[in-house]
Amino acid sequence: MEMILGVTTCDKCGEPIKIGQNIVIVSLSTVAGENCELEIPEPEIRYACHLDCWDGVEVDY
Repeated sequence: MEMILGVTTCDKCGEPIKIGQNIVIVSLSTVAGENCELEIPEPEIRYACHLDCWDGVEVDY
């Protein structure tokens, strides 16, 4: 799966997200077909943070 993030900083700590780092992405999606492929409309990526920063809570600034 390939995604383009409009903002390249962690929503939790504010530091840049760099190539090769593990991240958590929270998004809204729909099942696009019978083979369970997910379809994620571009504006529905709600949150992205470093895996090390993720505490299970989506912060809404």
